[in-house]
Amino acid sequence: MKIKEIELRSGMDRANIRYYEKEGLLQPERTENGYREYSEKDLQQLLKIRLLRSLHFSLEDIKSLIQKKTTLSFLLKNQIRYLESETEDVLYAKSLCESIVSEGATFETLDAEKHLVSIEEATSESSSEYFNVDFEIPQVFEPIRRFTARSLDMTLYSILAIFLKYLILGKYTPDESIGYTLQNIITVLVMIMILEPIQLKLFKRTFGKWIMGLYIENLNGSPLSYEDSFRRTLHVLVRGMGLFIPLADLISLGSSFDKLRKGEILSWDRGLAYRMKDRKTYRYLIAFVLFFFISISVIIIPFLQNIPPNTGALTVEEFSENFRYYQKLHDMDFGNYVMNNFGKWEEKEADDRLEYLPDAVKYPHFRFRMNDHIVKEVNFSVTYEDNPFWVENYRDMMILASLSFTNADESMNIIERALLSGEIIMRFYAENFKSHTFATKNVEISSMVEYDGYEKSIEILEPINRERENYYHHEFFVRRTAP
Repeated sequence: MKIKEIELRSGMDRANIRYYEKEGLLQPERTENGYREYSEKDLQQLLKIRLLRSLHFSLEDIKSLIQKKTTLSFLLKNQIRYLESETEDVLYAKSLCESIVSEGATFETLDAEKHLVSIEEATSESSSEYFNVDFEIPQVFEPIRRFTARSLDMTLYSILAIFLKYLILGKYTPDESIGYTLQNIITVLVMIMILEPIQLKLFKRTFGKWIMGLYIENLNGSPLSYEDSFRRTLHVLVRGMGLFIPLADLISLGSSFDKLRKGEILSWDRGLAYRMKDRKTYRYLIAFVLFFFISISVIIIPFLQNIPPNTGALTVEEFSENFRYYQKLHDMDFGNYVMNNFGKWEEKEADDRLEYLPDAVKYPHFRFRMNDHIVKEVNFSVTYEDNPFWVENYRDMMILASLSFTNADESMNIIERALLSGEIIMRFYAENFKSHTFATKNVEISSMVEYDGYEKSIEILEPINRERENYYHHEFFVRRTAP
């Protein structure tokens, strides 16, 4: 029979069965693939062990019986003498020992199942705790449940890491670069090492273990110390999860899963009591719902970032605040220039060198068309003639101005804002130094470019011949078309 069947028939936990095997009290056969195969004899051996442990026989006594270093009658008589000094709540145990002696039973002929049934019947209406023996070290050998709990914890730590980065950086911009991935791994590792030992010390469980009905404690029922919790967490990360190193983590997780499936105690759980409150299936349903909502929250964060600080009708100051918000969100650099609250460029730090730069390599100031202090249009216009210097493309400036104005439309939902933001960015990148106009339901955006005597580089226009005539004219506006 397999481990599940012998657990059911013996009434003993898998961890206890494995413990008795380790102590040499049980020796099941092994199949070719390494799995244990229990016989009826093994079951009877377990039942005998359970009975004698219920009568408070020590493991050493039971070992002596199995190794035939002593007899059952001798140990029972010693137990009778011990029980005679006990109070009335153990008189039944005394009488049971006497009954077994009178039967002349040996360890080999002991009918453990019959006597265990009689114990259950005798104590079913009693409050006596005498027969409630905590059989050795409890462990949970359910890899799906344990891995679900761990996955919940990892998801929670990842979400906390995202929000922490958002609070520090003011934005959440995921990418697939190695640097970003490594940064995430380190952040999550640090959060685990800080938060998990605290949870185990205070509550005997983490968030995921609480959802799945699991908890960890010392053998005496006390919570782990912070040092032991930290040590266990570090061991789990290194030996059980391979520090999230690709391939190493898969090997570590696979090995842990296989050991649990075979009923082996994981190295970081040795000497600890790993208990399970219940096996109710609703816990998996709660875990699924949590995974769903956490996943939705991760997906929705980038969408929410498209909402500017100010929406609806904008003043110049509110437009400028939106402009700076999107500049930070999209990590756009304007050198030593910053947009002030009046929509004008100013230097972050005084730099005399900027005064000598030609207008063609500076950023033009915005102009605002107002109606009762409300911005109706934002525009700029630049013209250069006979210019010996290169000309900026003003792409980032136009993108941020467009986002600041269009995304302030309160009639749009978060998906519409995200789609429109993507369209605006793609258009300006694709149509660099080209004239184009497009409109949304409430806003019109236009960029009209004319030039002669220049050749287009990737980001700038360079004069073909610095000593000959050239011409550049650029008009941009973003205006509200609906009241």
